[in-house]
Amino acid sequence: MSEYITIKEQKIPIVKETDVIVIGGGVAGVAAAVAARRNGAKVTLIEKSIVLGGLATLGHVCIYLPIDDGVGHKVYGGLVEELLHTCIKYGYDTLPDAWRDKPESAPIEAGRYQTNFNIPAAILALDELTENEGVEVVFDTVFSEPIMDGKTVKGIVVENKDGRTAYMAKMFVDASGDADLVFRAGAETESSKTIVSHWFHELDFDIMKRGIEKNSMPLATPLRWLGLAPDENNEGKDDLMCEGATNEGVNKYIKLSRHLALDFLKEHQSEDFCMISLPFMPQFRTTRRLVGKDELKFDGEYHIESSVGCVIASLANPAVVYEFPYEGLISDKLSNVLAAGRMTSARGRGWDIMRNIPACVMTGEASGTAAALAVKNGCTLQDLNVKELQDTLEKQGVKLHRKPECEGNINLPKPVTKPVERKEGEPNISMTSMVHFESSDTKISGRH
Repeated sequence: MSEYITIKEQKIPIVKETDVIVIGGGVAGVAAAVAARRNGAKVTLIEKSIVLGGLATLGHVCIYLPIDDGVGHKVYGGLVEELLHTCIKYGYDTLPDAWRDKPESAPIEAGRYQTNFNIPAAILALDELTENEGVEVVFDTVFSEPIMDGKTVKGIVVENKDGRTAYMAKMFVDASGDADLVFRAGAETESSKTIVSHWFHELDFDIMKRGIEKNSMPLATPLRWLGLAPDENNEGKDDLMCEGATNEGVNKYIKLSRHLALDFLKEHQSEDFCMISLPFMPQFRTTRRLVGKDELKFDGEYHIESSVGCVIASLANPAVVYEFPYEGLISDKLSNVLAAGRMTSARGRGWDIMRNIPACVMTGEASGTAAALAVKNGCTLQDLNVKELQDTLEKQGVKLHRKPECEGNINLPKPVTKPVERKEGEPNISMTSMVHFESSDTKISGRH
C-alpha cells in the first residue's frame, strides 16, 4: 500500500528520565535490567505484555536448556545460572541433584545442567526478582519509535493506556527479540524467516497415571510440539515459514500455529484428553538481528580478547564452547544502544546458538552491565573500557573464556542416550531436547 497520511505535530509528555531503559521483558531483558541495577544504574524495563519471561513463559518454551557442555563442565555462570534457579524457585523442576548446589562440574552420568519449569511459578519469581532489585517494570506498553540526536538515542516514544508518552535515558538495551530499537534507530540489521511450531501443555489420563506413579508433574502434564522442528530438513516447507519482523509475518505465524492446534484438537478430541494451555506469543526463533561491530565466530577462533561470556549450542551433546565478543552487542552507528538476546550479532548457526535461553541471559547480563558502566563513566559504548567490563562480569560469576578442561571437547565421544520411541507422523525431536523424560517405558513422541 503506497498511500500515506500526515499527522499534525504532537506534544508528547515525558513521563520518565532515567539511566538505563531496557526494551523487552524476556529473559534477556530481565537479565539486562537486573545487571544494570546491581551496578548502580536507575533502570526502567518496558514490556509489551503483562508478564516477564517472553518466549520462556508466554511462548511456552519452559525448558531452561543446558548450561554445561555435556561432559560435566559448567559453561555459564552469573545470571544465567541464577535465573535457572529463579525459574524453579517456587515450582517443579527436573534439575539433576548433582547440579543443585551450583558446582563447577559434575559426573557425566549425572545428566545435563538443565531443567523444566512451571510457567506461572517462573513468572511470579521473575516479578519478585525485579521488584527486590529495584527495577521499575512498565507492563502493557509498546515501544514505538526512538528520539534521535545524531547517533545517540535520547529517548523512546511508547504507547499504552496513557496514549503516546516518552521515556528518556542515557543508555538503552534492545531486548525486544526483533531488534526493533536498533533497526528504527538506523543500525544495520539482518532479517530471516523462521519455522512455525506450536507448543502447549496437555492432559491425558493414561499419561497422567504414569506421571502420578512416578511422582512427576512434568511427566503428568507434558508439552506437545506441533509443526516443524529445527533439527529437521525443512527445505521446501515455505508454507510453514514466516518472517517475524513484519506485521504480516507475525499474523501469518499466529494463524498458522493456531490452525495446527485446532487440527490436532479436532483429531484427538475425547473425554480423556484436553489442552490446558496455549502460547500467548508467536514462538519465533530468528526474526531480525543486529549486524554489529563483530560477531560470534567459529572455525577455531575460540579465544576472543573482548569476550563477555562463553556460549554453547545448548542442544549439542557434547557442546563446543565459544566466546562472544563485546563488539557483537553494539554498532558504530549508535553510541548508546546495546543488543541483548537472540538479536545479538551472530549469523547462520551462530544465530541459532544465540537464541537459546542461556545465551540470551548471558548477553542480557553483559549488555546491562555495560550500560551501567557507560553511565557511570559518562562515555559512549564504543569508548567503554572493555577490561573494566570484563572484570565486573567476572566478579558477577560470568565465565569469560573457555577453560583448559574444555579444550577439544568436540572430539569427545557423544554420551549414550536412550532411543526415543515416536509415533508415525509426529515430529522428529532431537534426543538432547528430550532428556528430562527419564522413563524408558513412556512414549514421548512429539512431546517436548
